[in-house]
Amino acid sequence: MHGSYPGEEELQRRWKVSDRLCIVISSSDRQVIKTALQFARRTVTEKFMADTKLFLFGPSEERVAYDIELQDFVKRFMDAGKQVIACKWCSDNYGVSERLQGLGIEVKFVGEFVSGALKEGYTPMVW
Repeated sequence: MHGSYPGEEELQRRWKVSDRLCIVISSSDRQVIKTALQFARRTVTEKFMADTKLFLFGPSEERVAYDIELQDFVKRFMDAGKQVIACKWCSDNYGVSERLQGLGIEVKFVGEFVSGALKEGYTPMVW
């Protein structure tokens, strides 16, 4: 069998991965954010996953608020029919809530949304 190895069936049975993804971008590193946004968009446009949720959290919010190229990557994700949610507590503390909202990003207290996604079986991916 191509791609199989001893114990693969048992591993797959024990470690079921959802086809729904919860991406949280918290890094301030521009290249990390860019890569995460590109990956998030492709999970939607290439149908790698049944659903993808994307959250900006902490330092990534400030970086996106002022970086035009990253804003373009956010727009591409939203153009694929998905919403981006930023943490209101963080964006208020960075003073960028209005800038993010102006980009079409929803600014909300995200704890409930991230927790809800995890409870619904979304696989977390933190950048």
